[in-house]
Amino acid sequence: MAVAMLALGLSNGVSSYSYGLLVLPMSAEFGASRMEMMWGLTAGSLATVLISPLAGTLMDKRSARLMFSIGAAFLGSALVLISLSRNVWEFVLVFGFFMSVAGTLLGPLGANTLVARWFSRRRGRALGLAAVGTSLGGLIVPLLLQALIEAHGWRVACLWMAGILMLVLLPPIVLVVRNRPGDMGLQPDGLPAPAPGQGTAAFSAATELPKLMAHSPFWRIALAVGALMAAFTAVLANLVPFAIGHGVAGQQAAFLISAISVAGISGKLLFSVFADRINLKAAILGALFMVGLPLLVLAQFHGYWVMVLAAVSVGLASGAFLPAWGALLARIYGPLVFGRVMGRMQPVTIIMVMLAMPMTGYLFDQTGSYSTAFLVLAAILTLAFVVFLPLRIEDKV
Repeated sequence: MAVAMLALGLSNGVSSYSYGLLVLPMSAEFGASRMEMMWGLTAGSLATVLISPLAGTLMDKRSARLMFSIGAAFLGSALVLISLSRNVWEFVLVFGFFMSVAGTLLGPLGANTLVARWFSRRRGRALGLAAVGTSLGGLIVPLLLQALIEAHGWRVACLWMAGILMLVLLPPIVLVVRNRPGDMGLQPDGLPAPAPGQGTAAFSAATELPKLMAHSPFWRIALAVGALMAAFTAVLANLVPFAIGHGVAGQQAAFLISAISVAGISGKLLFSVFADRINLKAAILGALFMVGLPLLVLAQFHGYWVMVLAAVSVGLASGAFLPAWGALLARIYGPLVFGRVMGRMQPVTIIMVMLAMPMTGYLFDQTGSYSTAFLVLAAILTLAFVVFLPLRIEDKV
Protein backbone atom coordinates (compact mmCIF):
# COMPACT_ATOMS: atom_id res chain seq x y z
CA MET A 1 0.00 0.00 0.00
CA ALA A 2 2.86 2.39 0.78
CA VAL A 3 4.33 1.86 -2.68
CA ALA A 4 0.90 2.45 -4.25
CA MET A 5 0.61 5.72 -2.31
CA LEU A 6 4.11 6.74 -3.41
CA ALA A 7 3.40 5.90 -7.06
CA LEU A 8 0.10 7.78 -7.03
CA GLY A 9 1.65 10.84 -5.40
CA LEU A 10 4.71 11.13 -7.64
CA SER A 11 2.97 10.40 -10.93
CA ASN A 12 0.05 12.70 -10.16
CA GLY A 13 2.31 15.42 -8.80
CA VAL A 14 4.36 15.48 -12.02
CA SER A 15 1.67 14.88 -14.63
CA SER A 16 -1.08 17.09 -13.19
CA TYR A 17 0.00 19.56 -10.53
CA SER A 18 3.42 20.43 -12.00
CA TYR A 19 2.21 21.03 -15.55
CA GLY A 20 1.44 24.68 -14.94
CA LEU A 21 4.94 25.32 -13.58
CA LEU A 22 6.46 24.38 -16.94
CA VAL A 23 3.99 26.32 -19.08
CA LEU A 24 5.36 29.81 -18.38
CA PRO A 25 9.11 29.23 -18.90
CA MET A 26 8.56 26.89 -21.85
CA SER A 27 6.08 29.14 -23.65
CA ALA A 28 8.50 32.08 -23.20
CA GLU A 29 11.44 30.13 -24.65
CA PHE A 30 9.48 28.55 -27.50
CA GLY A 31 7.42 31.64 -28.30
CA ALA A 32 4.28 29.49 -27.97
CA SER A 33 0.80 30.58 -26.99
CA ARG A 34 -0.94 29.25 -23.88
CA MET A 35 -3.40 27.43 -26.14
CA GLU A 36 -0.53 25.59 -27.86
CA MET A 37 0.93 24.63 -24.49
CA MET A 38 -2.45 23.28 -23.37
CA TRP A 39 -2.37 20.74 -26.19
CA GLY A 40 -0.10 18.67 -23.97
CA LEU A 41 -2.97 18.03 -21.56
CA THR A 42 -5.34 17.25 -24.42
CA ALA A 43 -2.85 14.84 -26.00
CA GLY A 44 -2.30 13.18 -22.62
CA SER A 45 -6.04 12.71 -22.11
CA LEU A 46 -6.53 11.25 -25.60
CA ALA A 47 -3.60 8.88 -25.14
CA THR A 48 -4.97 7.74 -21.77
CA VAL A 49 -8.33 6.95 -23.39
CA LEU A 50 -6.56 4.68 -25.86
CA ILE A 51 -4.06 3.15 -23.41
CA SER A 52 -6.30 2.41 -20.41
CA PRO A 53 -8.08 -0.74 -21.71
CA LEU A 54 -4.77 -2.38 -22.66
CA ALA A 55 -3.10 -1.23 -19.43
CA GLY A 56 -5.96 -2.67 -17.38
CA THR A 57 -5.61 -6.04 -19.12
CA LEU A 58 -1.84 -6.05 -18.55
CA MET A 59 -2.27 -5.18 -14.87
CA ASP A 60 -4.56 -8.22 -14.46
CA LYS A 61 -2.44 -10.66 -16.48
CA ARG A 62 1.16 -9.53 -16.02
CA SER A 63 3.44 -8.86 -13.07
CA ALA A 64 2.46 -5.75 -11.12
CA ARG A 65 6.13 -5.17 -10.33
CA LEU A 66 6.93 -5.17 -14.06
CA MET A 67 4.06 -2.81 -14.88
CA PHE A 68 5.04 -0.40 -12.10
CA SER A 69 8.68 -0.51 -13.21
CA ILE A 70 7.67 0.30 -16.79
CA GLY A 71 5.53 3.16 -15.49
CA ALA A 72 8.44 4.54 -13.47
CA ALA A 73 10.75 4.26 -16.48
CA PHE A 74 8.27 6.17 -18.64
CA LEU A 75 7.89 8.83 -15.95
CA GLY A 76 11.64 9.43 -15.75
CA SER A 77 12.01 9.26 -19.54
CA ALA A 78 9.24 11.80 -20.02
CA LEU A 79 11.06 14.35 -17.85
CA VAL A 80 14.39 13.71 -19.59
CA LEU A 81 12.84 14.09 -23.05
CA ILE A 82 10.93 17.19 -21.99
CA SER A 83 14.25 18.74 -20.93
CA LEU A 84 15.57 18.05 -24.46
CA SER A 85 12.51 19.33 -26.36
CA ARG A 86 13.26 22.05 -28.92
CA ASN A 87 9.73 23.28 -29.62
CA VAL A 88 6.22 23.08 -28.22
CA TRP A 89 5.14 20.18 -30.44
CA GLU A 90 7.98 17.96 -29.28
CA PHE A 91 6.84 18.70 -25.73
CA VAL A 92 3.21 17.89 -26.64
CA LEU A 93 4.19 14.55 -28.19
CA VAL A 94 6.42 13.57 -25.27
CA PHE A 95 3.89 14.59 -22.65
CA GLY A 96 1.00 13.05 -24.56
CA PHE A 97 2.61 9.62 -24.87
CA PHE A 98 5.27 9.07 -22.20
CA MET A 99 3.49 10.88 -19.38
CA SER A 100 0.14 9.26 -20.15
CA VAL A 101 1.69 5.77 -20.00
CA ALA A 102 3.35 6.62 -16.69
CA GLY A 103 0.19 8.17 -15.27
CA THR A 104 -1.89 5.16 -16.30
CA LEU A 105 0.40 2.47 -14.88
CA LEU A 106 1.32 4.35 -11.69
CA GLY A 107 -1.94 6.26 -11.23
CA PRO A 108 -5.36 5.14 -9.99
CA LEU A 109 -5.61 2.25 -12.46
CA GLY A 110 -2.32 0.60 -11.48
CA ALA A 111 -2.26 1.53 -7.80
CA ASN A 112 -5.90 0.63 -7.10
CA THR A 113 -5.57 -2.68 -8.95
CA LEU A 114 -2.64 -3.65 -6.73
CA VAL A 115 -4.34 -2.54 -3.52
CA ALA A 116 -7.60 -4.31 -4.43
CA ARG A 117 -5.74 -7.61 -4.74
CA TRP A 118 -3.99 -7.34 -1.39
CA PHE A 119 -6.95 -6.26 0.74
CA SER A 120 -10.49 -7.56 1.18
CA ARG A 121 -12.05 -6.79 4.56
CA ARG A 122 -9.97 -3.61 4.88
CA ARG A 123 -9.97 -2.74 1.18
CA GLY A 124 -11.82 0.56 1.58
CA ARG A 125 -9.39 1.75 4.23
CA ALA A 126 -6.39 0.74 2.13
CA LEU A 127 -7.73 2.48 -0.99
CA GLY A 128 -8.47 5.62 1.02
CA LEU A 129 -4.98 5.75 2.49
CA ALA A 130 -3.35 5.06 -0.88
CA ALA A 131 -5.38 7.89 -2.43
CA VAL A 132 -3.86 10.33 0.08
CA GLY A 133 -0.74 10.04 -2.06
CA THR A 134 -2.38 12.04 -4.86
CA SER A 135 -2.95 15.01 -2.57
CA LEU A 136 0.45 14.79 -0.89
CA GLY A 137 2.13 14.57 -4.28
CA GLY A 138 0.19 17.63 -5.37
CA LEU A 139 1.54 19.55 -2.40
CA ILE A 140 5.18 18.37 -2.37
CA VAL A 141 6.22 17.76 -5.99
CA PRO A 142 5.32 21.23 -7.36
CA LEU A 143 7.20 22.94 -4.51
CA LEU A 144 10.30 20.86 -5.25
CA LEU A 145 10.08 21.40 -8.99
CA GLN A 146 9.55 25.14 -8.62
CA ALA A 147 12.61 25.41 -6.38
CA LEU A 148 14.67 23.51 -8.97
CA ILE A 149 13.38 25.74 -11.79
CA GLU A 150 14.29 28.89 -9.89
CA ALA A 151 17.76 27.53 -9.09
CA HIS A 152 18.70 25.88 -12.40
CA GLY A 153 16.10 26.68 -15.09
CA TRP A 154 13.36 24.39 -16.36
CA ARG A 155 15.56 22.07 -18.47
CA VAL A 156 17.99 21.17 -15.68
CA ALA A 157 15.08 21.06 -13.22
CA CYS A 158 13.41 18.33 -15.29
CA LEU A 159 16.64 16.31 -15.30
CA TRP A 160 17.03 16.66 -11.54
CA MET A 161 13.39 15.68 -11.02
CA ALA A 162 13.82 12.61 -13.22
CA GLY A 163 16.80 11.47 -11.16
CA ILE A 164 15.04 12.10 -7.84
CA LEU A 165 11.93 10.21 -8.94
CA MET A 166 13.90 7.20 -10.14
CA LEU A 167 15.90 7.12 -6.90
CA VAL A 168 12.78 7.37 -4.73
CA LEU A 169 10.41 5.22 -6.77
CA LEU A 170 12.28 2.33 -8.43
CA PRO A 171 13.92 0.67 -5.37
CA PRO A 172 10.62 0.26 -3.44
CA ILE A 173 8.93 -1.10 -6.57
CA VAL A 174 11.64 -3.71 -7.16
CA LEU A 175 12.09 -4.68 -3.50
CA VAL A 176 8.53 -4.50 -2.17
CA VAL A 177 5.86 -4.95 -4.87
CA ARG A 178 4.47 -8.45 -5.27
CA ASN A 179 1.75 -9.32 -7.74
CA ARG A 180 -0.72 -11.12 -5.45
CA PRO A 181 -0.86 -12.34 -1.84
CA GLY A 182 -0.59 -15.91 -3.14
CA ASP A 183 2.94 -15.15 -4.33
CA MET A 184 3.93 -14.99 -0.67
CA GLY A 185 1.70 -17.83 0.52
CA LEU A 186 -0.94 -15.43 1.87
CA GLN A 187 -4.55 -14.43 1.37
CA PRO A 188 -5.77 -10.83 1.16
CA ASP A 189 -5.32 -8.80 4.38
CA GLY A 190 -2.20 -10.87 5.17
CA LEU A 191 -4.15 -13.95 6.28
CA PRO A 192 -2.58 -17.42 5.94
CA ALA A 193 -3.22 -19.25 2.67
CA PRO A 194 -6.19 -21.66 2.65
CA ALA A 195 -5.69 -25.40 2.76
CA PRO A 196 -5.17 -27.13 -0.61
CA GLY A 197 -8.42 -27.45 -2.54
CA GLN A 198 -10.21 -24.62 -0.75
CA GLY A 199 -11.33 -21.45 -2.52
CA THR A 200 -10.95 -22.85 -6.04
CA ALA A 201 -14.53 -22.24 -7.15
CA ALA A 202 -14.53 -18.72 -5.85
CA PHE A 203 -11.25 -17.98 -7.61
CA SER A 204 -12.58 -19.32 -10.91
CA ALA A 205 -15.78 -17.29 -10.70
CA ALA A 206 -13.91 -14.13 -9.79
CA THR A 207 -11.80 -14.29 -12.95
CA GLU A 208 -14.81 -14.12 -15.30
CA LEU A 209 -15.22 -10.71 -16.93
CA PRO A 210 -18.86 -9.85 -17.70
CA LYS A 211 -19.92 -8.17 -20.94
CA LEU A 212 -19.34 -4.67 -19.64
CA MET A 213 -20.91 -2.81 -22.56
CA ALA A 214 -24.25 -4.45 -21.72
CA HIS A 215 -23.79 -4.40 -17.92
CA SER A 216 -25.90 -1.63 -16.37
CA PRO A 217 -23.83 -1.28 -13.13
CA PHE A 218 -20.78 -0.48 -15.29
CA TRP A 219 -22.56 2.43 -16.97
CA ARG A 220 -24.22 3.68 -13.77
CA ILE A 221 -20.85 3.87 -12.01
CA ALA A 222 -19.10 5.32 -15.08
CA LEU A 223 -21.66 8.13 -15.43
CA ALA A 224 -21.55 8.99 -11.71
CA VAL A 225 -17.75 8.99 -11.46
CA GLY A 226 -17.36 10.76 -14.82
CA ALA A 227 -19.77 13.50 -13.76
CA LEU A 228 -17.91 13.93 -10.47
CA MET A 229 -14.50 14.07 -12.16
CA ALA A 230 -15.77 16.51 -14.80
CA ALA A 231 -17.31 18.83 -12.23
CA PHE A 232 -14.28 18.63 -9.92
CA THR A 233 -11.86 19.40 -12.76
CA ALA A 234 -14.00 22.30 -13.96
CA VAL A 235 -14.18 23.77 -10.44
CA LEU A 236 -10.45 23.31 -9.89
CA ALA A 237 -9.64 25.10 -13.17
CA ASN A 238 -12.17 27.93 -12.88
CA LEU A 239 -12.71 28.69 -9.20
CA VAL A 240 -9.85 31.21 -8.98
CA PRO A 241 -10.94 33.27 -12.02
CA PHE A 242 -14.54 33.00 -10.79
CA ALA A 243 -13.53 34.44 -7.42
CA ILE A 244 -11.35 37.20 -8.92
CA GLY A 245 -14.18 38.11 -11.27
CA HIS A 246 -16.35 38.75 -8.22
CA GLY A 247 -13.85 41.06 -6.57
CA VAL A 248 -11.82 38.59 -4.48
CA ALA A 249 -8.11 39.42 -4.16
CA GLY A 250 -5.66 37.09 -5.90
CA GLN A 251 -4.14 35.66 -2.73
CA GLN A 252 -7.54 34.97 -1.22
CA ALA A 253 -8.66 33.36 -4.47
CA ALA A 254 -5.59 31.10 -4.49
CA PHE A 255 -6.46 30.03 -0.93
CA LEU A 256 -9.59 28.39 -2.35
CA ILE A 257 -7.43 25.86 -4.21
CA SER A 258 -5.49 25.18 -1.02
CA ALA A 259 -8.81 24.66 0.76
CA ILE A 260 -9.80 22.08 -1.86
CA SER A 261 -6.45 20.26 -1.46
CA VAL A 262 -6.55 20.19 2.33
CA ALA A 263 -10.20 19.12 2.34
CA GLY A 264 -9.32 16.41 -0.20
CA ILE A 265 -6.69 14.97 2.15
CA SER A 266 -9.16 15.15 5.03
CA GLY A 267 -11.84 13.44 2.94
CA LYS A 268 -9.51 10.58 2.03
CA LEU A 269 -8.43 10.11 5.64
CA LEU A 270 -12.04 10.14 6.84
CA PHE A 271 -13.02 7.69 4.14
CA SER A 272 -10.15 5.38 5.11
CA VAL A 273 -11.45 5.31 8.70
CA PHE A 274 -15.08 4.57 7.86
CA ALA A 275 -14.82 2.98 4.38
CA ASP A 276 -15.28 -0.62 5.51
CA ARG A 277 -18.27 0.27 7.71
CA ILE A 278 -20.28 2.49 5.35
CA ASN A 279 -22.39 1.87 2.28
CA LEU A 280 -20.20 2.58 -0.76
CA LYS A 281 -23.25 3.44 -2.84
CA ALA A 282 -24.21 6.06 -0.25
CA ALA A 283 -20.65 7.46 -0.40
CA ILE A 284 -20.93 8.08 -4.16
CA LEU A 285 -24.43 9.55 -3.79
CA GLY A 286 -23.17 11.79 -1.00
CA ALA A 287 -20.28 12.97 -3.17
CA LEU A 288 -22.67 13.81 -6.03
CA PHE A 289 -24.72 15.90 -3.59
CA MET A 290 -21.66 17.59 -2.03
CA VAL A 291 -20.39 18.72 -5.43
CA GLY A 292 -23.75 19.54 -7.02
CA LEU A 293 -25.12 21.67 -4.19
CA PRO A 294 -22.12 24.07 -4.02
CA LEU A 295 -22.39 24.61 -7.79
CA LEU A 296 -26.04 25.58 -7.40
CA VAL A 297 -25.15 27.91 -4.55
CA LEU A 298 -22.23 29.53 -6.39
CA ALA A 299 -24.47 30.23 -9.38
CA GLN A 300 -26.56 32.50 -7.15
CA PHE A 301 -24.37 33.70 -4.28
CA HIS A 302 -20.89 35.17 -4.70
CA GLY A 303 -19.64 35.98 -1.20
CA TYR A 304 -16.11 34.91 -0.35
CA TRP A 305 -17.04 32.67 2.57
CA VAL A 306 -19.66 30.98 0.40
CA MET A 307 -16.80 30.18 -1.98
CA VAL A 308 -14.69 28.82 0.89
CA LEU A 309 -17.48 26.53 2.07
CA ALA A 310 -18.08 25.39 -1.50
CA ALA A 311 -14.36 24.63 -1.93
CA VAL A 312 -14.31 22.59 1.29
CA SER A 313 -17.41 20.64 0.24
CA VAL A 314 -15.99 19.86 -3.21
CA GLY A 315 -12.63 18.88 -1.68
CA LEU A 316 -14.20 16.53 0.86
CA ALA A 317 -16.30 14.93 -1.89
CA SER A 318 -13.23 14.41 -4.10
CA GLY A 319 -11.45 12.75 -1.19
CA ALA A 320 -14.32 10.29 -0.78
CA PHE A 321 -15.44 9.40 -4.29
CA LEU A 322 -12.04 8.43 -5.75
CA PRO A 323 -11.29 5.61 -3.25
CA ALA A 324 -15.00 4.72 -3.10
CA TRP A 325 -14.92 4.19 -6.87
CA GLY A 326 -12.13 1.64 -6.56
CA ALA A 327 -13.72 -0.11 -3.58
CA LEU A 328 -17.07 -0.31 -5.38
CA LEU A 329 -15.57 -1.86 -8.52
CA ALA A 330 -13.71 -4.43 -6.40
CA ARG A 331 -16.93 -5.31 -4.55
CA ILE A 332 -19.00 -5.76 -7.71
CA TYR A 333 -16.47 -7.33 -10.10
CA GLY A 334 -13.82 -8.84 -7.82
CA PRO A 335 -10.11 -8.01 -7.56
CA LEU A 336 -8.94 -10.44 -10.25
CA VAL A 337 -10.66 -8.51 -13.08
CA PHE A 338 -10.36 -5.11 -11.41
CA GLY A 339 -7.72 -3.78 -13.81
CA ARG A 340 -9.72 -4.69 -16.91
CA VAL A 341 -12.91 -3.13 -15.55
CA MET A 342 -11.27 0.13 -14.50
CA GLY A 343 -9.22 0.18 -17.70
CA ARG A 344 -12.42 0.11 -19.73
CA MET A 345 -14.22 2.60 -17.51
CA GLN A 346 -11.49 5.24 -17.45
CA PRO A 347 -12.00 6.29 -21.10
CA VAL A 348 -15.65 7.06 -20.33
CA THR A 349 -14.74 9.26 -17.37
CA ILE A 350 -11.87 10.99 -19.19
CA ILE A 351 -14.04 11.82 -22.20
CA MET A 352 -16.59 13.41 -19.85
CA VAL A 353 -13.83 15.54 -18.32
CA MET A 354 -12.57 16.53 -21.77
CA LEU A 355 -16.06 17.64 -22.80
CA ALA A 356 -16.71 19.54 -19.57
CA MET A 357 -13.67 21.82 -19.85
CA PRO A 358 -14.43 23.44 -23.25
CA MET A 359 -18.13 23.54 -22.39
CA THR A 360 -17.36 25.59 -19.28
CA GLY A 361 -15.16 27.97 -21.25
CA TYR A 362 -17.71 28.30 -24.07
CA LEU A 363 -20.58 29.11 -21.72
CA PHE A 364 -18.44 31.70 -19.96
CA ASP A 365 -17.50 33.30 -23.28
CA GLN A 366 -21.15 33.42 -24.33
CA THR A 367 -22.60 34.76 -21.06
CA GLY A 368 -19.68 36.54 -19.39
CA SER A 369 -20.41 34.57 -16.24
CA TYR A 370 -19.76 31.13 -14.76
CA SER A 371 -23.32 30.85 -13.42
CA THR A 372 -24.72 29.08 -16.48
CA ALA A 373 -21.79 26.66 -16.62
CA PHE A 374 -22.17 25.84 -12.92
CA LEU A 375 -25.91 25.24 -13.38
CA VAL A 376 -25.26 22.90 -16.32
CA LEU A 377 -22.68 20.95 -14.31
CA ALA A 378 -25.14 20.72 -11.39
CA ALA A 379 -27.78 19.38 -13.79
CA ILE A 380 -25.34 16.72 -15.06
CA LEU A 381 -24.59 15.70 -11.47
CA THR A 382 -28.33 15.49 -10.75
CA LEU A 383 -28.83 13.24 -13.78
CA ALA A 384 -25.93 11.07 -12.62
CA PHE A 385 -27.52 10.88 -9.14
CA VAL A 386 -30.81 9.64 -10.64
CA VAL A 387 -29.09 7.08 -12.89
CA PHE A 388 -26.81 5.81 -10.11
CA LEU A 389 -29.57 5.51 -7.48
CA PRO A 390 -30.97 2.10 -8.61
CA LEU A 391 -27.51 0.45 -8.53
CA ARG A 392 -27.51 -2.93 -6.82
CA ILE A 393 -24.28 -4.21 -5.28
CA GLU A 394 -23.69 -7.96 -5.44
CA ASP A 395 -20.35 -8.85 -3.90
CA LYS A 396 -17.87 -10.93 -5.91
CA VAL A 397 -15.56 -11.35 -2.92
